[in-house]
Amino acid sequence: MTDLADLPFTYPSQPTSNGATGRPKCKRHDWVTCGPDYLPESPYGAPEDYGRERCHFCGVFRDPVASRRGRSASRLGKDQERRIERVYGPRKVGEFGDAVDHLGRDWKWQAKSTRSLPPKWLAAITEPTWRPVLPKSILGPMAHMEGIGGARRPLVIRSYVRRGGLAEGRTQDWLFVTAYAWAEFHERNFPMGHLAPIGFLVIPGADFLEIHGRDSE
Repeated sequence: MTDLADLPFTYPSQPTSNGATGRPKCKRHDWVTCGPDYLPESPYGAPEDYGRERCHFCGVFRDPVASRRGRSASRLGKDQERRIERVYGPRKVGEFGDAVDHLGRDWKWQAKSTRSLPPKWLAAITEPTWRPVLPKSILGPMAHMEGIGGARRPLVIRSYVRRGGLAEGRTQDWLFVTAYAWAEFHERNFPMGHLAPIGFLVIPGADFLEIHGRDSE
């Protein structure tokens, strides 16, 4: 016979000393507003929680600040995807839910945008530059595109959007490709001193357009 004292009582997903976990959080929450119709002992909150929104399934409370931040980030990402399609030419396919956001003639693209300032090492790059390695934040997306988009080469674009919108001059782009892929198209434009197609290239957006042109299908 099991003693009730032996059972874990954490909620919703807090680990216990015996390794048990409670109910996991939802991938997509179903928000309800706590009110007097809910019993104090119910998962929808005590009387002091009336008026707050809580997930019907996992019980987590909604954070208004985090929700607004998430909507803003989503809106920024979608605006940038449309801008990339307009400026660089690849067709937007991010709605299909895989690791590829755009498909062009030569490249399969993954795009990330932020309103933060670019890191100093990246801001210092003003022309196509060879690098032996890249941060995991770039290498990871490149690897995730493996096997998607046919024979197109992987390309990651990072966009840094200045406060004030998406007007011309307010967004800085850097594109990341493997040196081998770039040498396939532009062997003559490979940085001097690094003739072997190993490592990676970091290319400002304007230089990509000048050398490679629009990646329209």
